[in-house]
Amino acid sequence: MSDLTLSRNHEEADTREGWKVVAATHVLTTVTFGAAYSFSATLPGLAAEFDASRGEIALVFSISAFLFYSLGAIAGPLADRWSPRGLVLLGLAAMIIGYIGGSRAGSLTALYIWYGFGVGFGIGLSYVPAIGAVQSWFIHKRSQASGIATAGIGLGTLILPFAIGQALPFIGWRGCFLALACIFAVFGVPAALLVRKRRDGTISSPAHAGNPKFPAIWRDGRFWLFYIVLLLSSLCTFIPYVHIVAAARDMGLSIQDGTTLVSVIGVGSVIGRFFLAGLGDRFGRRQLLASLTLAVAASFAIWASASGMIQLILFALIFGMSYGGCVGLYPAVAADLFGTRQIGAVIGYLYSAVGVAALIGPTAAGFIFDRTGSYSGPIIASGLAAFVAGFIALRLRKKS
Repeated sequence: MSDLTLSRNHEEADTREGWKVVAATHVLTTVTFGAAYSFSATLPGLAAEFDASRGEIALVFSISAFLFYSLGAIAGPLADRWSPRGLVLLGLAAMIIGYIGGSRAGSLTALYIWYGFGVGFGIGLSYVPAIGAVQSWFIHKRSQASGIATAGIGLGTLILPFAIGQALPFIGWRGCFLALACIFAVFGVPAALLVRKRRDGTISSPAHAGNPKFPAIWRDGRFWLFYIVLLLSSLCTFIPYVHIVAAARDMGLSIQDGTTLVSVIGVGSVIGRFFLAGLGDRFGRRQLLASLTLAVAASFAIWASASGMIQLILFALIFGMSYGGCVGLYPAVAADLFGTRQIGAVIGYLYSAVGVAALIGPTAAGFIFDRTGSYSGPIIASGLAAFVAGFIALRLRKKS
């Protein structure tokens, strides 16, 4: 491809149509992940309802989170071949059914099936196709677009867990599950209709990207470095979402205080995705990703030493900002390293690492608490994992 053609392609990139896809994906991530991260507000009630330990209840979320990230390895390639819109709509249908079924669960096993598998399957079909579609529309402002699209996760975390915490005393966790199903139908479905991938060939994959088909991509050393970064950094990121409400109650705080902390994480996440991730376009995406991953590690040091609400708020804000910026940068860094031709597949394969971490992290933290009566071990291990991930991220490089 000539330099003139590349220049023209760059001028035609970042169009208004692409921002419509960003807005739609923002709405989708708001409702889907906001609902998912509301689980922490329901954990104490679920444990009491089913007479279960924290580890057993955390496994409900871990199954779901494992599926909604690891299924990206299937949904991503399907979105490259077919329409991402159809997969997102199918995913929303599964989420609605999962929450309705979960609201009627009479046993922990039923909750594993309806919430764990149903909701997990739904988000797994929708998230990566939507995020991959965003990458196909941008070159110059790819970090900004990714950050805004995934900022819905932060906005949803800000709004829905707090709303669920306020509604729980009146309608219970079953009523809250039904309310979330309605939110998917009212807000998620119209947004899904706007999701589409760019097909005009304006944005081409760079020559160095090659053809990232499975299993060739798994033989790329850069892919494995990035995979390890996601695995280690994600081992810790789900623990606050699942356990911080219960941890706050252990310190003598109320369930409303706990859900407020989840909302503060959401505030930080919005800042991280809207503003910090966008700085990658100016200062370098890979360098910024490494710095923010190290900031995640530092935030866990604050949690480990916290003795009251003020320190927990500080942890939640710093964690939310740094983690949110990382998540906003992941798709953009993947597109930089491997091109956009099959970006859905690449992101899907990478996010299987997040799925493995989501299955292990919250559940292990719950069972460790059940045995020791403390979250100190999981908190310290989380900080160390993020610290190592940050230094590995510094080694990510494009092929020359």
